Amino acid sequence: MKNLQLILGMLTLLFCIGCSDDDGSAGNGTGPVADFSFSNDESTFTFTNLSENATDYQWDFGDLKFYSYEESPTYTYDIGGEITVSLTATNEAGESDFISKTITAPEIIIINIDIDGEFEDWTDVAIAAENTSGTGSIQRIKVWAGGENVNIYFEGNTSMQMELVDMFINSDGDPATGFLHGTWPENSGAEFLFEGPLVSNGWGSFYAHADPAGGWAWNAIAGSAANLTSSGIVALDEETNAIEFQIPKTQFGTLGESFGIAITEMTAGWALVANFPEGGSFIIIEP
Repeated sequence: MKNLQLILGMLTLLFCIGCSDDDGSAGNGTGPVADFSFSNDESTFTFTNLSENATDYQWDFGDLKFYSYEESPTYTYDIGGEITVSLTATNEAGESDFISKTITAPEIIIINIDIDGEFEDWTDVAIAAENTSGTGSIQRIKVWAGGENVNIYFEGNTSMQMELVDMFINSDGDPATGFLHGTWPENSGAEFLFEGPLVSNGWGSFYAHADPAGGWAWNAIAGSAANLTSSGIVALDEETNAIEFQIPKTQFGTLGESFGIAITEMTAGWALVANFPEGGSFIIIEP
């Protein structure tokens, strides 16, 4: 009996040689587990890595363009819709795990504005401001500043001829700097003025504001008339006129995160036709 007990004890000792009480050691079946979460600000996504037991990571952002080997990358998409994002997590032993999740990126609207008097390319541009009272010559405005230019579309009744305008631009988004216009006191602050006709690429000129106190003082910018390209007035029907024009952003130096615009329309004889917008605030645009 003693011999039997000795043999069983030796067998138990041999069986336990190499055993470990470390649950995280290699060979115990605990491999990497891939996982992540995400958040977004418009088309920019932040991916937070939640993987376990891994040291290396590969991200496939699902747009057939880029991979990343960062632990928790940030990525901006230039496409929209449902996109499959994948993460492969690998440990030091070369074991890997894979997970995919579907994100929804905002639809990217590609708009190319041509100043040609044909307005179909404005279809997907939202109305920036509208004259709800029905009075005045200008009824609505659209602005597209997604590229190198500030493109502007005005639509109005047949009184809208744009023979002469004062167009004020708040280029830095700060209502306290620039010309403080009494018609739009809430947030005027115009750094630039265009004065002249919009109906042709004629004698008009851009002016830079020159009074730190916010009064009427402007310096003409030489040669700037050529920096405004206009379609001229186009009759959409018997009651509606439209015009589109384009200004390169370089005309304003550096635009702020937002800019404001307001316009006074006059006849060729400098008689007031309308102010737009009619309220006490510039139209605010985010480029």
